[in-house]
Amino acid sequence: MKQVIGIDRRIRRQWLDQLLDRFVTTADEKELRGYLDEQLRAELPGAAARKKTRGILWKVWCGVPEDSCSLRQRALLLLPRISGQERLWLHWGMMALAYPFFRDIVELVGRLLALQDDFSSVAVLSRLTASWGDRTTTRLAAKHVLRMLVEWEVLRPKQRPGEYLLVQKLRSDTPELQLWLLEALLGASAADEIEAQQLLRLPDAFPFSLTIGLSELRRHEGFNLHRQGLDMDMVALRPVRLTPPTVAVPGMGTAVAVTDKPIRRRRTSLFDELGADDLPTPARQTPPSAIARPPKTGRRTARERRVEQLLRDDFRQSLDDRISRTLALSVPSLPLGPWTAALEETTQLYRTGHHLGCLALGQPLLESLIRHLATTRVKRPPARHAKVEKLLEVLVKKRVLSEDLRLQAIAASTSRPPLQQSAPASTDAAKTIETTAAQLVSTLWQLARAAT
Repeated sequence: MKQVIGIDRRIRRQWLDQLLDRFVTTADEKELRGYLDEQLRAELPGAAARKKTRGILWKVWCGVPEDSCSLRQRALLLLPRISGQERLWLHWGMMALAYPFFRDIVELVGRLLALQDDFSSVAVLSRLTASWGDRTTTRLAAKHVLRMLVEWEVLRPKQRPGEYLLVQKLRSDTPELQLWLLEALLGASAADEIEAQQLLRLPDAFPFSLTIGLSELRRHEGFNLHRQGLDMDMVALRPVRLTPPTVAVPGMGTAVAVTDKPIRRRRTSLFDELGADDLPTPARQTPPSAIARPPKTGRRTARERRVEQLLRDDFRQSLDDRISRTLALSVPSLPLGPWTAALEETTQLYRTGHHLGCLALGQPLLESLIRHLATTRVKRPPARHAKVEKLLEVLVKKRVLSEDLRLQAIAASTSRPPLQQSAPASTDAAKTIETTAAQLVSTLWQLARAAT
């Protein structure tokens, strides 16, 4: 069956924004089509060109298939929480869902930019014709899409015609927006599931800087994660059904109801409920299945109010400490790798004040990183069971690590406070453990940088 390109002309981002603004106020098809026609008339005086452009825009936001309605509705729910610039995340995901041709081109661009700083349209076309055929329409449509990405300020043309650079990665402080984009791109791909680390570095998400990790993927209601083999987490889509609430968007009226299907709540996790005791310590948490949940009534019980107050007090007391620890700790930006999840978990334990847990998790990780460096960076590595100090000497001699980093690693690996104690015996002991944990986390990130 011949593939349909669908998007054969440039689409201005302004048009997508105008359609989205109007769509959240009305679901009337006649009114929306008339509005689009009016907005396009100034730049597209020809009726035929206006009709084709209107059809492309319509398919992105209004004419979505039934299985994408939930994703579109959750995009509308994100609108009040994001800036105008961040709308590009939503347009990008909906374009990839609507037009496989667009998704294939941006995937090729992402793969080329991962290899070098620039790329040429010739390189894109040579790879694109393998799946879309060597047709005139394919070449023209590909050029339109590349020019469209320039107008969207995603790419920047070089002096030589047909060559492009990435302008700058777009950032967002809204994790839900990042997760939404990954869900949209996974739904647009032909794969039923994907390895978690590959999902976090999808080439078709090349213009966007993703700061989420494996823990956010596990909590996201749109993903199902399962373990494959010993250490591979696979991600598949999970259907999410939402009720059609009315969404108030400032300055744009009320959002439309997209679907009338009931909500499918996400599976309760270990941290959604407290244990039998009031103190919110990890050791006293109880699995949700073992918790006797009170009947849902309009009034809250005294125990619920007491637990909430304990949690609020605990958070307020530790907030200043968390801020100071976060500011004091300089974590470099590294590509995703096999150590990312463990490094982030160790860092989070330090920031939240769980220093003994940070040491318990971080010190074995430190030794694993050192052995990994010795195995991969040294042609003739020492024996498999060689001591860490010996491995560090070899790495310094081969100029893989600096002498300062070797001394830091030795200090971090040999400082082992008694982890069996539930709390430090004195303030001085607590401060010593905190300092040791900070040094360990800093050393781990420097070793991870050397390993990438």
